[in-house]
Amino acid sequence: MFISGINLERLETIGDSFLKYSVTDYLYHSHPDQHEGKLSFARSKEVSNCNLYRLGKRLGIPSLIVASKFDVYDSWLPPCYMPNNNFKAPNSEDAEERDKFIEDVLDGNETVQKLVVSSYVVVAPSVSSTALEELPPLPYNMLTQQYISDKSIADAVEALIGAHLLTLGPQPTLKVMKWLGLKVLTDDVVSADPLLRFVNTPECPDMAERLLKDMWLQFNFDLLEDKIGYRFNNKAYLLQAFTHASYFKNRITGCYQRLEFLGDAVLDYMITRYLFEDERQYSPGVLTDLRSALVNNTIFASLAVKYDFHKHFIAMCPGLHHMIEKFVKLCSERNFFDANFNSEMYMVTTEEEIDEGQEEDIEVPKAMSDIFESVAGAVYLDANRDLDVVWRVFFNLMRRTIEECCAYPPRSPIRELMELEPGKTRFSKMERIIESGKVRVTVDIGNKMKFTGMGRNYRIAKTTAAKRALKYAYRFLLSSMRSVTLVPFSINF
Repeated sequence: MFISGINLERLETIGDSFLKYSVTDYLYHSHPDQHEGKLSFARSKEVSNCNLYRLGKRLGIPSLIVASKFDVYDSWLPPCYMPNNNFKAPNSEDAEERDKFIEDVLDGNETVQKLVVSSYVVVAPSVSSTALEELPPLPYNMLTQQYISDKSIADAVEALIGAHLLTLGPQPTLKVMKWLGLKVLTDDVVSADPLLRFVNTPECPDMAERLLKDMWLQFNFDLLEDKIGYRFNNKAYLLQAFTHASYFKNRITGCYQRLEFLGDAVLDYMITRYLFEDERQYSPGVLTDLRSALVNNTIFASLAVKYDFHKHFIAMCPGLHHMIEKFVKLCSERNFFDANFNSEMYMVTTEEEIDEGQEEDIEVPKAMSDIFESVAGAVYLDANRDLDVVWRVFFNLMRRTIEECCAYPPRSPIRELMELEPGKTRFSKMERIIESGKVRVTVDIGNKMKFTGMGRNYRIAKTTAAKRALKYAYRFLLSSMRSVTLVPFSINF
């Protein structure tokens, strides 16, 4: 990991994306009756760092990781030499026992008993005692041992998946992942027919097909096929991809939530793979920023509006339709159809980022990004899980956005604010709002200005606060530039 010029970070990025796609594909086909919420929870457990760490440790991967920088005087042991004594760190046996306990819990071992903790005596705290005293780091022999965090082991497992993917291809990599202990599909599967036929009767055995044809004509899906450049073999997939859970009149397909769950992972993997193989060979940091810039609700929602997906959206929710109308109007007025991470679109408040006192701001309707992802899932299943077909369709839809974003590599709002005011920007700890369940974060710039952001978690709230600070900073800089009088001068070459 620390060899000069060589590390696992790029392989980790592509491995992480392929892992998410593979596990999502497995869960979608293995649990056809589970809704998107349970599938997302199961996926988060399977791809979590905790699970990857457990699998990696079980296979002995930590002993293969180079986690420390080579140093002749500190960590180099010449051939045929050995340390003078058998070093054993204090409390190492306790640490091993606790690791074994954690692994048993994760494996669901019912015979696990609670660890016995040594007896203790409760005494009154001394006046000079601090809140919490940090434990000293566990000592280790630098000649024969190395310090590796749990996350480093999980990262190595993802990088191992990425290395196999680039060298062997998808199918052999899936077999390797199954050997690692991950739940993935290694054999071909047949996707369930999305058309529900319980409306058929002996008097009308083809009622489902008739209703499908009627709804297809009612919502003009032929026009949508022309715009995306793909003709569906099974029309029910596209109908399902545009059906919101509130539309109870559709009795022949489910809603789009399961397709959205699948399409999200498919798009994430295809875009990440494209960025990884770009001839510019982006650094790990830029690669991660590009991936975040192109795979998010804001970009997908703006693209959905650009290609008129909202005109085919099927829902019975007045509030949602009103939100979509406001967003479409905003996109038309400010030309947000080709938004990227550097554009003003990223200053628009999303549904997950509600600023205090700004409830009337234009929100990015998540339903628009959801149907963009669900269409990807629909094309994927209709094309018999052929990623090449899906990429041909969606690269045409996203080409301009991808090219502009790659031409001007993005910066996250938090990083941009830190670079704009280096050493002066401080983010507060999160504050939980009990009434709404939201999290509030405040950013302080040079003890002069404070901006507050809210969201459903700390990361979103922190990003929202950074966006609000950037809005003000750029308006201030623009007004300052306009007030400056330009004086012409000459240059001698």
